[in-house]
Amino acid sequence: MKLLNKLERRFGRYAIENLMIIICGGQAIVYIADLLMNGFATDMFYLNWFSVTKGQIWRVITFIFEPNSSNPVTFILSLYFYYMIGGALEHEWGSFNFDCYYILEMICTVIASICVGVGTSYYINLSLFLAFAILFPNYQVLLFYVLPVKVKWVALIDLVFMIYNFVKNPFTRPLIIACLIPLVLFLWNDAVRNVRLYIDRKKRSKEFSDYWK
Repeated sequence: MKLLNKLERRFGRYAIENLMIIICGGQAIVYIADLLMNGFATDMFYLNWFSVTKGQIWRVITFIFEPNSSNPVTFILSLYFYYMIGGALEHEWGSFNFDCYYILEMICTVIASICVGVGTSYYINLSLFLAFAILFPNYQVLLFYVLPVKVKWVALIDLVFMIYNFVKNPFTRPLIIACLIPLVLFLWNDAVRNVRLYIDRKKRSKEFSDYWK
């Protein structure tokens, strides 16, 4: 973070504000284009390393505009959800730091795609969600759009599935590692602090219960 502070002092004026509006807007445009062109837009935008080596360099950037769902209802809800998450992270960190986080996620994903041949914004979105859960663990979301639950428990479920995929599917390992690198670099101290606070609360609760026995 000290390095980021130095970079921000020097290059902060070039920060892109409201980056998630651009990303979500781009995904909406590609989704509509897909409906009109039978998926042609996504085929031209997704990260395929073989195509990149053939000169289609734009894919190392445009893959972030690939829609994350073909179902219109799911797509709209997820678009709003990630816009909300991105906005919260940008408000917490500042535009420059959030831009750096997202760009680092993109770079790591592109590098991982060299190993597996393809890349996706899925794990970037997952990393954003995990970052949000670390910073705002008690924020409530609607699980399955119905059941209110704290975001930290949803993040824990995602981590379990991520570990399962990492163990069972070697193809996903570079992509999973890629999405976790920025998360660890930016939020390791916050994660450790939250764990310590949780342990301290449990200790105080036990001491209080023991006192009144």
